[in-house]
Amino acid sequence: MGKYTILIVEDDQRMNQALLHILSKKGYAVESVDSGEKALERIRQTRFDLVVSDLKLPGMDGMEVLKAIKQYDRTILFVIITAYGTVDTAVSAMKQGAEDYILKPFDMEELRLVVEKTLEKRGLFLDNLRLQQQLEKKYTFENIVGTSESMMGVFKTINRVKESRSTVLIRGETGTGKELVARAIHFNSARALKPYLPVNCAALNEDLMASELFGHVKGAFTGAVADKRGLFEAADGGTLFLDEIGDVGQGLQQTFLRALEKGEIQPVGSFQRKIVSVRIIAATNKNLEAMVEQGGFRKDLYYRLNVVTIDLPPLRQRKEDIGLLAAHFLTKYAAQNNKNIRGIAPRALRLLENYSWPGNVRELENIIERATLFELTQEITPDSLPQVVIEPCTVLDPSPFSMETTSLEAVSRRHIVRILEMTNHNKTQASKLLGIDRSTLWRIMNRLKLN
Repeated sequence: MGKYTILIVEDDQRMNQALLHILSKKGYAVESVDSGEKALERIRQTRFDLVVSDLKLPGMDGMEVLKAIKQYDRTILFVIITAYGTVDTAVSAMKQGAEDYILKPFDMEELRLVVEKTLEKRGLFLDNLRLQQQLEKKYTFENIVGTSESMMGVFKTINRVKESRSTVLIRGETGTGKELVARAIHFNSARALKPYLPVNCAALNEDLMASELFGHVKGAFTGAVADKRGLFEAADGGTLFLDEIGDVGQGLQQTFLRALEKGEIQPVGSFQRKIVSVRIIAATNKNLEAMVEQGGFRKDLYYRLNVVTIDLPPLRQRKEDIGLLAAHFLTKYAAQNNKNIRGIAPRALRLLENYSWPGNVRELENIIERATLFELTQEITPDSLPQVVIEPCTVLDPSPFSMETTSLEAVSRRHIVRILEMTNHNKTQASKLLGIDRSTLWRIMNRLKLN
């Protein structure tokens, strides 16, 4: 950015000129006035990043100047100069919004350090503000970030279908952000104030899924000690997001079809049907067309789901979005972890852009969150990135032997260990990145003795 602008408020002419001289020499654009009234006049005329003001001034004192400036523009930073005997007042000034104070007498090096530290905060604030403005210009929905042609198409489709009642099928690899798209459609529609309920169709067996979705009556099966309302009924007026729809069993697919076609549900064990108004958004990482041809998925249900299709590209096919996504996640996790990290080093960004991202956006978010925690400088460097990003070819098979001499079990073991380390051993996230359910992951881990 350009020069930082500083306004000095000091009635002592010798001190005024000394401050003006030293800060100008440091490359700042500096102006000075000798009263609080003149300071407010200049603030209204010119944009300043920082005000350095003496506490004791003729007319308005430094505290009054501080309050007036913060009322006018809270983003202007303020450093107050005070004598040793008025430290309590300086502390009070910081409670009112001053960033720091300097005790008289002071040397100019101390002044320089205080000003430099204060303006670092200003730089971080402006960087975040510019990033936020950039993200807003790039059509973001519910943290979906992208400027690539493929993502522009996704955003246009979301805008076109958000107010309709049509069923939407979202297709994409694990980690591409299918639920984010579903949330964006719901929360930007007229149904936004009604329930949005997600359900993972791969997480439950067919009997439990039927009870979860359609409810049951008391005595319907062993353990059904009371009536239970299902998710279709709970989402009445809103949206039901059916994730991993390709994992629904054949027996349940017919029940799904009736609910979609007629808006009718029948709780397990009940002879009564209920009418519900629910918008269905489904998602899958499977090839449903191939499943239809092979008899694994009902053709009529597929056509009912596939009214509007949104195809999410894998991250490796929209590498121009990686920098913006990484900056978005950096802003998020730097704020959460109170870290003063202002950007990503060019070499680190090149590594991110050259990586293949098998886990897509979810993997990128995990890596940036981890890097934010481990980074010790003010920008993400290669040192805080995992080895898989720095040396993607050697991590899979670090041994000196060729792939032909390595057993499939050994390769699988290393790959699963890498995914577990990447997700901090979160089994749910790891299973999603691997494209399997938790129970399958547990079985593989037991077989490979990874527990």
